[in-house]
Amino acid sequence: MDPLDTPAVRGYLHSRIGDIAIGVENLRTDKTYLRNGGAEQDTASIIKVDILETLLYQLHGKPIPGAELPTAVAMIEDSDNDDATALWDQDGGAPGVAAFDRRVGMRQTTPNVAWGLTTTTVGDQLKLLDELLDKRALIDSAAQRFALGLMESVTSSQAWGVSGGVPSRMSVALKNGWLPFGDGWHVNSIGRIRGDGRWYLIAVMTSDDPSEAYGVDTVNAISSRVWHSLAPLSRGVLGARRATGKTTASR
Repeated sequence: MDPLDTPAVRGYLHSRIGDIAIGVENLRTDKTYLRNGGAEQDTASIIKVDILETLLYQLHGKPIPGAELPTAVAMIEDSDNDDATALWDQDGGAPGVAAFDRRVGMRQTTPNVAWGLTTTTVGDQLKLLDELLDKRALIDSAAQRFALGLMESVTSSQAWGVSGGVPSRMSVALKNGWLPFGDGWHVNSIGRIRGDGRWYLIAVMTSDDPSEAYGVDTVNAISSRVWHSLAPLSRGVLGARRATGKTTASR
């Protein structure tokens, strides 16, 4: 069943204003669902996952140097902007991140010299999240575990978004972004959800929200409806072969 084509999701989306894009990849069934999947929107701070993955890729399996480790931690767990700028520069700025994105196949993502104004789509964000799970990813398993561990440990005040409606005992790895721009707000959330027979990637991006709180409410409510629409399936398919021919890691 398409988790984005249920009465609960359709009815809620009809009640909201602004532009909303949603992407869900059900890792148990190997099916991807998109709503406004090609709509390009500003990333705000979800770009920090891209910055981190670019850094990990450029290290070619080596651990993050000690001086840069707390910078990476604070960038994801606390969404620190100064630390993001430092690692963005370490990556080589927009050209360095763009080179990684091309290798990942993120062809609808355009890094901006002002990193928060990078444009992307929910479809591309699912590809970025896939790099944290796939056994044939450009970054190795230790780097994947490191990145997911940070996303599982975001500060409590930023643990909203794709965790909406998900029971606290479940495993959630996420990164959020929020940015006032023009006459409205961009509010975004991406992540991996696992537990109670569910295992999926999700990206929700909104723009032209009348306030930050309105955007947060929208993302939370959509994420909650997606969680409830993904009925638990039988276990034992964690190593399912992707349609792309890739095999997923069982994290």
